[in-house]
Amino acid sequence: MHEARKAVCVPLARNIEIGFVPGDGWSKYALCRRQLTWFHPECPYYGQILVISSRRIEAIDTGPSVVIRECRFRRPELPDRTAQLRLIDRKSYQQARPEAWEDISDEDPEVQERWLNIMGLRGITYGELFITHCANHANFIEPVHFLREENQTVPYSIAKTTHICSACLEFFNIIGSQFQKKLVVPCPGAVLFAGMAPNRYYEVAQPDESFRSFAD
Repeated sequence: MHEARKAVCVPLARNIEIGFVPGDGWSKYALCRRQLTWFHPECPYYGQILVISSRRIEAIDTGPSVVIRECRFRRPELPDRTAQLRLIDRKSYQQARPEAWEDISDEDPEVQERWLNIMGLRGITYGELFITHCANHANFIEPVHFLREENQTVPYSIAKTTHICSACLEFFNIIGSQFQKKLVVPCPGAVLFAGMAPNRYYEVAQPDESFRSFAD
């Protein structure tokens, strides 16, 4: 098994048949340390080992918690800044988000500026970009932008890859576990470290009891 010694999204790469993130692996990678503060003692998965496999593991009787597949979803128009601020201002987000997640002041401004340049983002500050990061997570906590499928709410990412942060939290059900299905766009880290397709939606579904294999 491949151990994720850096970014927790590494085991999602196609060339890794099976990998895992140790229980303490969420705090070891400096680049994502603030973002992964969502994985805290109140999280139901805290302290557990995350296993990511491209095929069913027969030794685990319960089957997978989530199955991740590419899909062809095309989102409607993206919410503007006013709509994003409304998402962040809601009580559901304010109560869920860790204090450390909000503290971007400790991060080196030069590193933030370099990140904007790498992403090719012009005319925007890191603080402005962070609003989109927060709003995107907020939409998976209490969705405003979602689909309805068989009476189920299916929230989706509200930005493109360059404007998304820590998509692993939705991929691994740290955020949005109350929904049977989510549609998630990878963040730059997932594209860089796991080779996921930028701006492509991935279906993140919790299989029902009848699920028996990774058919796709």
